[in-house]
Amino acid sequence: MRPLFRLLTYLGAYRRNLLLSIIFMLMATGTTLVQPRLVEWVIDFGVGGRDGRILWLGTLGLLGTATVGGLLHLASGILVSYSGQGMSYGIRNDVFRSILAFSFGNLDRHRTGELIVRSTSDVNTVQMFVRMGFMLMLQSLAMLVGSLILMFTMNPGLARIMLMIFAVTILLFFLLAAVIRPLIMRVRERLDEMNNALQENLAGAKLVRAFARQRHESNRFEARNRAYLEIALRAGYITALAFPFLFFLGQLALVAVTYYGGLTVIQQVDTPLTERLTLGQLVAFNEYAMLAMWPILALGMTLQFMARAAASATRIVEVLDESPDIAEPPRPQALADGDSSIEFRDVSFSFGHGEPALSDINLRIASGEVVGLIGRTGSGKSTLAALIPRFYDPGKGAVLIGGVDVKQVKLAELRQKIVLVLQESVLLSGSIRDNIAYGLRANNHDGQAALDTRLGRAAALARATEFIEAKSLGWNEPVGERGAGLSGGQRQRVAIARAIVRDPDILILDDVTSALDATTEREVVAGLQREMRGKTVIVISQKINTVRQANRILVMDDGRLVGAGTHDELLAGNQIYREIYQTQNTELRL
Repeated sequence: MRPLFRLLTYLGAYRRNLLLSIIFMLMATGTTLVQPRLVEWVIDFGVGGRDGRILWLGTLGLLGTATVGGLLHLASGILVSYSGQGMSYGIRNDVFRSILAFSFGNLDRHRTGELIVRSTSDVNTVQMFVRMGFMLMLQSLAMLVGSLILMFTMNPGLARIMLMIFAVTILLFFLLAAVIRPLIMRVRERLDEMNNALQENLAGAKLVRAFARQRHESNRFEARNRAYLEIALRAGYITALAFPFLFFLGQLALVAVTYYGGLTVIQQVDTPLTERLTLGQLVAFNEYAMLAMWPILALGMTLQFMARAAASATRIVEVLDESPDIAEPPRPQALADGDSSIEFRDVSFSFGHGEPALSDINLRIASGEVVGLIGRTGSGKSTLAALIPRFYDPGKGAVLIGGVDVKQVKLAELRQKIVLVLQESVLLSGSIRDNIAYGLRANNHDGQAALDTRLGRAAALARATEFIEAKSLGWNEPVGERGAGLSGGQRQRVAIARAIVRDPDILILDDVTSALDATTEREVVAGLQREMRGKTVIVISQKINTVRQANRILVMDDGRLVGAGTHDELLAGNQIYREIYQTQNTELRL
């Protein structure tokens, strides 16, 4: 329950509204508790005394308390709804910020569907507990305590009978809560698995259809859906059993009140269990017993809200408390202006506890040098590049930029100087213009004309101008989710233009021309080399033609640096480079 209590602290910003809501709710409960005494007065003095004036005044009093109570409940509901929505707003923001702070390592450990559920469904579950379960619990306790106090003032004997039954019921309530909470947690986990399957199929919809795997994916989703159904039914069965049982205990209390109270009204004498009652008092006491029984029934609903909210709160707090694998330095150092040299000193790296992805890398790239990085699939090229902007930290050794260990540089400063363009060109929903301008700093002071010129030049260098202007809306053409509506080559050119606009000191292109034809690729690479003159550029590719004009070409194999030199030098002296060249050319040129 501690995670739930922690999330409830988000209500602190709305404590005034919440306090007013509780006050209005208690006042409304008070109007409800007054009504049985009015009924007693009407029966004993109005009906029993045949006094029409008392009957009329009592009826008017009942109407007045019902009206006031209804308005108070309305005001309370509005205020608690505002507080609950505000709380969920704050939690969602903090969860999203926590996810944004995750390093690549953190994201590798979580599935997308799971994080979506924790950020949305779990937060909504906690909010529902505040808006309904929490207030229902407070109202139930107020009603229960108020009813018991008034019953003790009317007839202590009957009140003691009620109290014993209520004590047993509350004890059972906490026992049921302890049983059902772990089940609800498993329900949320199964929901994560089902949502992950759904998310993966939506993201890979084209792949599923290309391989005609709809039936397989349908069966896989059905299996996860059935696992969710089975655990949800188990939790539902326990809840369904608890509610009627609590209701039955409440009915026992009413039976006891009716029988023993009825005896005293008939005999008009005290009994060993209760004192004598008037008819009006019996009716009023019976109403208080029903009012006290309502909170007992409400405990069944509160049990569900509380168990679900506690399970969801635990999952939310796990995200909030997870520390990024990549931490900010305690005493950051600034990068030197004009020095964009890169150095790897005895660097090794593994993903988790797996086999080494990089082993004993020693490398220096001079400031302003254009370096090509080539190797077979899985040789460690992309992993090497990911260490430069500190997406991961090496397990051994150090990566330096301008002589400064990247671990000693603020992440924002480091990544402002570096742009890594990935092979999978991720575009965001918005226009083509929005996507190309995405990398500009928020404090960019270019005028509109200068900004348009800058964006146009970047698009021209990336050979994107022609297809952009061919779109019906041109630069304002909307881009769907993950770049839907654009071809693979178009997405890559937009991503390259986005990197050029950023004007970084270090540009890393990770196989970003794989979807371009040979002519366009040559034009884009040549344009980049002209535009980025004086900048440090790393071009990663599996195609020799993409890297052959670099100042130096680095060859990687099995996580190790196995060669360095120009195209001609490597052809003459590096077997792996020569083998790659031979597979890509019909004639070996020595």
